[in-house]
Amino acid sequence: MDCVFCEGIEDHHVILETENYKVVFDIDPIQIGHLLIISKAHFETILELSEELLVELLVIQKQLIALLEKEFHVDGVSVIQNNGKIMDEGTHFHVHIVPRYHDDHFWANQQVVEQPLSINELKKQLKLLTQTI
Repeated sequence: MDCVFCEGIEDHHVILETENYKVVFDIDPIQIGHLLIISKAHFETILELSEELLVELLVIQKQLIALLEKEFHVDGVSVIQNNGKIMDEGTHFHVHIVPRYHDDHFWANQQVVEQPLSINELKKQLKLLTQTI
């Protein structure tokens, strides 16, 4: 399947562009002003991004959050990122920037089917990871 981010974003959809990213409005927004930061190169996961691309991404996120919080007086912003197999078919790596308000009921509408995960094993692996950072 073709990637809508590689093939389907027309220039007039792009509201901000850097060397490696495009910012567009989400076509199915959670909230008015919901933005997507989309890598220009086709990456499936954040794990494929170089350190340089990660820094550029964080700078863009910071600038967008500052703009929304200072100029549009939102109460905060949720940054949401999907990776790999969990992403919608026909897309690639991207980050959601969602304006938030205290009374928006964002988390009240989440219905997740819990899956088993060993918390003890996660703690153990995190401790090992901490030693490498």
